[in-house]
Amino acid sequence: MSAWFRDDPALLLEEAVQIAFNFLSRSGEVEDPMETAGFLADRIFLMMRQGQRNRVALANRAIAAYQRDRKARANAHAVVFDRAG
Repeated sequence: MSAWFRDDPALLLEEAVQIAFNFLSRSGEVEDPMETAGFLADRIFLMMRQGQRNRVALANRAIAAYQRDRKARANAHAVVFDRAG
């Protein structure tokens, strides 16, 4: 069977997380590898439960979610420190 038609959810999850993690790592966006991998796995697993099976689409959407979350957390920290100052 072609590699494009594998239907193993564990392998799909692993590959999509690896694609997303590698991208974020190479772009310097990973501060805590375990936290990042966990975030990506959670997001990708949720999308897989919703029926998505394209590993590149899963990875891209998880990357976008990670970047949005990271930006939101940075903004929240800025607000807290602005009020403290």
